[in-house]
Amino acid sequence: MASDNGNADLNQAVRDALTEYTPFRAWSHQIEIETRGSTVVLSGLARVTNIKNTVEKIVRAVKGVTSVENKIVADDQVEIAVAQALAADPRTRGGFPGIVVGVVFGTVFIKGVAASAAMKSAAAEIASKVSGVVSVSEELVVAA
Repeated sequence: MASDNGNADLNQAVRDALTEYTPFRAWSHQIEIETRGSTVVLSGLARVTNIKNTVEKIVRAVKGVTSVENKIVADDQVEIAVAQALAADPRTRGGFPGIVVGVVFGTVFIKGVAASAAMKSAAAEIASKVSGVVSVSEELVVAA
């Protein structure tokens, strides 16, 4: 969950502040905290942008923190990016509304009906290239 580059007290203060935030407690294993002097670097995965932003706000309020680098990737942002990539690619553009995209901690789930086997394989390929994607679970069926 956390690493420390020379400022153990600040690192602990940040961790203590974040444990008061219920979504962080539930998913703390998904977010890394690194202190570099008085700068805190956040990375990892969050379910939604609101959690990402709230974690940053809490960290900024900790005494001794002068700056925050928020590199947390939010699933809702990844989901939008994957859907946009699929809609923009000519191999999958015609797949909507039959193709449904969901993201959980960076894993993209692609479900629904693809018009062809080529569209099915293209969907997984396209999704895997989107920034923030950890893995792809392609569960499309090909239309008969």
